[in-house]
Amino acid sequence: MQLHRRHDVDSPEFAFKARLPVLRNALHAFGWAIVTCILCFAILFVAKALLPPQYWGAHTGLARFQREMSLPLLLFWVVIYSPILETFLGQLLPLEILKRFGAGQPLSVFIGSILWGVVHYLSGGLLHAIVALGSGAMFSFVYLRYREPGVAAAYATTAFARACNNALLLIAVAYGVDA
Repeated sequence: MQLHRRHDVDSPEFAFKARLPVLRNALHAFGWAIVTCILCFAILFVAKALLPPQYWGAHTGLARFQREMSLPLLLFWVVIYSPILETFLGQLLPLEILKRFGAGQPLSVFIGSILWGVVHYLSGGLLHAIVALGSGAMFSFVYLRYREPGVAAAYATTAFARACNNALLLIAVAYGVDA
């Protein structure tokens, strides 16, 4: 066993190396958010092209939120509160339960995306559920991808990816991409 001298731990190199995984995971999360956003819009456009409008269902409520909330409150809701809660309920709980039962990664991603799609079907209809299947699969994959070091790393990376994805979606909807 090798003992560290006090100056080893207090050195700037040690502090820099300790921050690298956090910075790396944050950059990876932003990349996953971009991929997820592109996937969601691709699924949305294909689903809108294939499904008649009467099967789309209700809108997700973003327009209602935009009407009823001030911009700072909307940003807090969509970029901070929602990712924290949704990552806990949509990835951490179900995927950790599945892990306890010995489910493999592909099965966990599949079940996680189905659960996420069902929840979004109940809140927004068929079109919202179809798009949520893609994002649910991506966020379940991201959670499991970063799970090896621990739950905290997986949760933080997935929540940040979800926050970035929600911010990108909010910007796209503000510019009329969804219309």
